[in-house]
Amino acid sequence: MERETRLQLKPFRPVSEHIDGAWWPRSNSLVDELPSLAASVSERLGPIAIVGYRRNGWDPTPSLAEIGGRTVELLGFTSDEPTSVILIGEDGHHITLHVIPPDVDEDCGQKALDDARAYADRDMASASRSLVARSVADVADKLARHEGRDDDQRVAQIRRWCEEAAQQFADAPVQTFVPILVEHIVRNRMIESRIASTPPVG
Repeated sequence: MERETRLQLKPFRPVSEHIDGAWWPRSNSLVDELPSLAASVSERLGPIAIVGYRRNGWDPTPSLAEIGGRTVELLGFTSDEPTSVILIGEDGHHITLHVIPPDVDEDCGQKALDDARAYADRDMASASRSLVARSVADVADKLARHEGRDDDQRVAQIRRWCEEAAQQFADAPVQTFVPILVEHIVRNRMIESRIASTPPVG
């Protein structure tokens, strides 16, 4: 664990997951917290181009910030998932982190960091670095294929969710990496919908 930034990264992200680790910031100011986080992931990610973040849980955040001598675009989004940040490198590789609330007590925060170490899929051959999808339509097709359900209605639903998520970033100055943010939002929505549709046991 990186003590300075209270960061825990998984050795790799299994195909079945969309979270790379957990981060426990010391405040709700994203701009103040990002420089140390960016430094901690620089070896793995390189220079950061964009940071996507779930708006709830952070103080008001500007659209641009100076991080490590570079101007980085900050794109806020809304979703029903727990607070998260997505760091996108200049080459399109990215790291998605669950954000532990800064005000939790030491035991809870440490447990959340420790839990982030666990990953279900231990087959190292399944490790892969996610690259940028070319378009939001590519994201929808990828997610539908990954789910593996031969259901036209579900595919249409996933495409609609992708289009809705993309609307949040319609005004983003740089559109190249928007599909990464869309995939993150919709993948979580798919997980939540599967949980909601699973009948209770017993």
